Amino acid sequence: MIQPYTRITRETALNLKLIMTDVDGTLNNGGDQLSPAVANAMHNLKEHRITVGLVSGRTDPMLVAMAADLDIGGPLIAENGAVARMNYKSGLVDLGYSRQPAVEALDKLKSRYPGRITEREDNAERMIDIVCRAEGIAIEDLKKCVGEVQVLDSTYILHLMQKGIDKGKTLKRLLRLMDVPKMRPEEVLVVGDSMTDLSLFKLFTYSVLIPNTDLPEMDEKKLRKSARYISDHGAGDGFAEVVLHIINART
Repeated sequence: MIQPYTRITRETALNLKLIMTDVDGTLNNGGDQLSPAVANAMHNLKEHRITVGLVSGRTDPMLVAMAADLDIGGPLIAENGAVARMNYKSGLVDLGYSRQPAVEALDKLKSRYPGRITEREDNAERMIDIVCRAEGIAIEDLKKCVGEVQVLDSTYILHLMQKGIDKGKTLKRLLRLMDVPKMRPEEVLVVGDSMTDLSLFKLFTYSVLIPNTDLPEMDEKKLRKSARYISDHGAGDGFAEVVLHIINART
C-alpha cells in the first residue's frame, strides 16, 4: 500500500545517490519555468551530493537545456525512454530503437481518422517517438488501430513509439553503464505523476507519486498500486517537499 513521503526513513535517505524525476506534472505544470522551490530543491540535493537526472517525454534538446540550466549531472532520458545520454555533456547512448513503427502507426491513424489526428511541431526534434493529439477518439480505439505500437497518454499529449520502450527499462540500462562503482537500483529514487512513469515505479524499490488531478481514476489506481510513496502536494511543490524531507532525514 502506498505510504506518505514522510515514511521515507533516515536509512533510505542516507543511501540515496541518484534521484530521477519526470518533468511535466512533476517538476512543473507543463510550462518551461521551474518554481523557486524546485530550483532550491535541486541546489540542496547537489549540496548533499545526491545526483539528479531527468526522465521525461520531452525531447532530448529540451532536457539538455534544462539540465545545463540547473547544472544537474545525472542521466537524461527523453521521449519516454527512447533516447538517452549519461549526462547533459555526454553523447547519446545507442539504445537500438527505430522510429519506423511510430511513423507507420501515425499513417494508420491518419487514414482511419482523417482530419482528427494532429501532430505537434516538436516532432521535428524527436528521434524515435511521435507525438500527436486525437480529437474525440478513445485511447483504446487508437491502440486497436495501431496494433503492436505503443500509444502512451502523458495527460499532455499522446506518444506513439515502438513496442518495448519504457522509462524504467532504459534507466536500468544506464545504471549498468555508469562508472565504477556501479550504482544499485536501491540507491535510486524515481519520481513521476502519470502512466508514462509506471515502469519506473514497477522496476525501482523507492518511488514517489506526485498527485495529478488530470489522471483518469483507473490510471491513478494503477499508479498508487505500484508507487511506494506519495507527496501531499502536486507538481513542483510536491517534489520540493519530498526533497526537503530527504535532506532533513540525512542531517
